[in-house]
Amino acid sequence: MKRIAAALFVTGVAAGWVGDRVPPLDPISLGGYLVLAADLHLHDSTWSDAALTPFSLVTEAAHQGLDAIAITGHNQTHDAKWGRWFSEQTGGPIVLVGEEMPEIGHHVVAVGIDSTIDGALPVPAQIAEIHRQGGIAIAAHPVAEFWAGFRGAETLFDASEVCHPLLFGQPEAERELVEFNRKTGGAAIGSSDFHGPGRVGACRTFVFTHDQSARGVLDAIRAKRTVVYTPSGHVYGDAALIALSENDGRLRARALAHESSSAVDWVSRLLGLTGLTLLVWVSHLRRPKTSGDATAIR
Repeated sequence: MKRIAAALFVTGVAAGWVGDRVPPLDPISLGGYLVLAADLHLHDSTWSDAALTPFSLVTEAAHQGLDAIAITGHNQTHDAKWGRWFSEQTGGPIVLVGEEMPEIGHHVVAVGIDSTIDGALPVPAQIAEIHRQGGIAIAAHPVAEFWAGFRGAETLFDASEVCHPLLFGQPEAERELVEFNRKTGGAAIGSSDFHGPGRVGACRTFVFTHDQSARGVLDAIRAKRTVVYTPSGHVYGDAALIALSENDGRLRARALAHESSSAVDWVSRLLGLTGLTLLVWVSHLRRPKTSGDATAIR
């Protein structure tokens, strides 16, 4: 029984790894641009209340078919730099150094910076410092409750999130995210805001670049050359690039393929859970009785 339980558990883990692993995807070129899939709002386990290390984030991003990511620790940039180093050594995705300033009333994501930015600064001052360092400023999950905190700074942002995992549970929030993006006039961004639950790249940004580099990603976002698909199937971003994307069809397929778990994912979870439960049960049955059993005590 113990061997069967162990086999079920190992099979479940292996099936889960296979199920989560996205096969290598062919690069997409449209309209003279190289299209990169990016997730620009990721947290890690060291200082940012998340489940994966910076190294595991890089590996998982590659598994999920991402070409570029930003590791955006809360009020720090150390982990992003470790992740960038690891990715450079292993041939992983482009890693941009980022930071999230999660102040009450307004969350700002900086991407492409080098040193930490003080989250206590007013939002316009935060954005000015992001720009001084050569980065871009993204309004994080700007649903209506955050609008007061951003008031007066809307048009200073380079971009804002129009797709965020909260849409999987609150689809009505899409209207608020899109409305705020129109106020900014900035690029449309899809980000997973990954901490642990959910999937890296569940929401992603398709960036239309001239070259596959960190600079290329930042320049494209400044120029608003992005396309984002939401769980509802709506698409936002540059109108001309949306037309190219819709005529081609591959970006829509890749974006929405990550909405839900595959059958292999669910089989792996059931096998793993069954195996783990049996292992615990078998171990309990084999534990020597020590309470009220004189024979066992001898």
